[in-house]
Amino acid sequence: MKIVIQLVTLLRSILATLLFPFTILFLGSAAIVMHILFRNKDIDDSIIRFWGRICCRMSGVSVQVQGLENIPDGGCVVLFNHSSFFDVFAIAGYVPGVRFGAKAELFKVPIFGYAMKVLGTLPIARGNRQEVYKVYEEAKSRFGNKEKFALAPEGGRFYGEELAPFKAGPFIFAMSAQVPLVPLIIIGAYETQPKGQILFNKSHWHQDIRMQILAPIPTAETTRETRNALQDETYEKMNKVWKQNQPARR
Repeated sequence: MKIVIQLVTLLRSILATLLFPFTILFLGSAAIVMHILFRNKDIDDSIIRFWGRICCRMSGVSVQVQGLENIPDGGCVVLFNHSSFFDVFAIAGYVPGVRFGAKAELFKVPIFGYAMKVLGTLPIARGNRQEVYKVYEEAKSRFGNKEKFALAPEGGRFYGEELAPFKAGPFIFAMSAQVPLVPLIIIGAYETQPKGQILFNKSHWHQDIRMQILAPIPTAETTRETRNALQDETYEKMNKVWKQNQPARR
């Protein structure tokens, strides 16, 4: 019986992975058309949310969120630990109204790249700090429209007993706009799809992803001299929750 379940799980995983490009083709095209016609943020949000949820559900993944009340009504920077590609699906589907930062190279992907652009994704040129800061500077005005950006302070996908050291960019972005930081811890995404694994959730018929949103951390009174303290404080709060939720290492 166990072998049968493993085989069915693998087949479902292969199917979900093969269907993923079609979600981009269909929903990416829909996002472009709807944005051009209506330029309505609520419609854009609905498409992003539907995309995230359908990618989770067709992969046998359920998402639970704790602390949604900690998301402020106004603009903010959501900082999340990034251990898996599924982090994006979970946040897109279950944290309302967020926009992401994504590798600049992804904007060259047909349809997907243009859909990300019209939906407000920030192009992050890794290895080019000045270009990243330029993108952040140009995006600052969007906080006035209550926009929320989800960024990975670790700088890329990482999984370990502790979080990787944080990069300065997201903190400078929030400080310069004087918007709060909202820490978000994601548990279970790595088990769904570790870095380097192509197939979606190939090892579990059902997988839970849990997201815990912590209280906002204000930045309005933070200065260049106290940025390191802010960065350290945020890291300690997120790392504490991350370690508390880790399974015993084998």
